[in-house]
Amino acid sequence: MIGERLKDCIALVTGGSRGVGKGVAIGLAEAGATVIVTARTRSSGGSEWPGSLDETIAAIDAAGGKGVGLLCDHADDASVQEVFDRIRRDHGRLDVLVNNVFAAPNVMPVNVPFWQVPTSLWDTMHRVGLRSHFVAGQFAVPLMLPQKRGLIVNTSSGGGVRYTFNVPFGVQKSGVDRMARDMAHELKPFGIAAVSIWPGYIKSEKLAAQPGRVPPALAKLIAERGETPVFAGRAVAALAADPDMLAKTGQILLASELATEYGFTDIDGRVPPPPSRDPAPLSVFAPATAP
Repeated sequence: MIGERLKDCIALVTGGSRGVGKGVAIGLAEAGATVIVTARTRSSGGSEWPGSLDETIAAIDAAGGKGVGLLCDHADDASVQEVFDRIRRDHGRLDVLVNNVFAAPNVMPVNVPFWQVPTSLWDTMHRVGLRSHFVAGQFAVPLMLPQKRGLIVNTSSGGGVRYTFNVPFGVQKSGVDRMARDMAHELKPFGIAAVSIWPGYIKSEKLAAQPGRVPPALAKLIAERGETPVFAGRAVAALAADPDMLAKTGQILLASELATEYGFTDIDGRVPPPPSRDPAPLSVFAPATAP
């Protein structure tokens, strides 16, 4: 592992009460970073889902980092600005921004034709999960410019290149990837990198709590090839510690490929196989059936 190579790093992870966000926070903490985490759930039991800010902060501290939990609704720009005002006041800079916050419905429509999907699904996922990343980036960059170094990571998935779940989901993921690429173009002269990172099949708390949330074939893939959220965190930490991170700016990076390059593993000591970059839909996501 990286040890204390990020001991002077100030990182912000949005949407970190559970899932990939929590895993990324822990991965950064293992490298000694100060990790600021945003979420809407302060304490255990405050949501229908497992996970909370307090639990993530405890995990950060246990992993060797310093955790700071801030309540934030990323659908509210004023709430987001308060987070960055706090970072400026308490730390004076920001080294890493991980855009991970995402608003998913309680039940994700699977293989539902777009003309039958409620427009609210599009609005929800694109406001918190796409627009929210743009807003956070706007606030973050001024805190990185003085150092002439920084890293913006958008967590994404293969849904950006192949049909996954439904049309709004795929467009959101594709937008996240494109945003990183275009931000990279504008940020490179200032020494700031922007990338998308794809974890593989995540063993999440939501899936453990409600196994029926995903199609059985997808659940089988997760069981056979899945990885913990911490694996993605170790990928972000390794990239943040790379003095030549700017060489990767604008790219879509797979956590498993970064593991091979940087020499880290998942918590069980293995390197999970990478997800495919093939744009062909997985067989579990069959085309809609004509009436």
